[in-house]
Amino acid sequence: MSPSSSGSEAGSSSRARSGPKARFEIEDRSQVVSLWSERFGIPEEAFSGYSFYRMAQNIWAFRGPPLPRMSFETVGLRIISLKDKLWKPTTSAIQVFGVTATKNVVSLGEREAREFLAGETLEVSADVEPGYVVVRSGDDILGCGLYSRGRLISQVPKDRRLGVEAGDIRCS
Repeated sequence: MSPSSSGSEAGSSSRARSGPKARFEIEDRSQVVSLWSERFGIPEEAFSGYSFYRMAQNIWAFRGPPLPRMSFETVGLRIISLKDKLWKPTTSAIQVFGVTATKNVVSLGEREAREFLAGETLEVSADVEPGYVVVRSGDDILGCGLYSRGRLISQVPKDRRLGVEAGDIRCS
């Protein structure tokens, strides 16, 4: 028993006193696959073997047996954030599933790719719908971008961006 828990039963945990933890709830597979298919043209087969779970404002893809009804910190790969009005694909999910994308894909040259990976906003002309796009350079899927009126805003997380010093690229 910890000093701060005097008067409570032995064996009780701070988690039990602070209330139940959120649980992952199964998400409608057809809805999740439809989002990716309609926006990026990713075929349903790309998600074969995955089940989808929601906790709070995130959707996770998990390949494995159904999850038991208990609490988990994380499961699988976080693929969608639902915090904003639009659903936002995660960079990791774009890198995994974006290889099969046929719609809303922006291709960059080597120099532009480095700027994008460094977190820069680029002026580019692309035949895509406004909103989130798959960004690639050659055969490499770089991540998620936000495209609007000729501007491509990098959505690469700050902790995964490349650093630029005196024209040299280095991992930060």
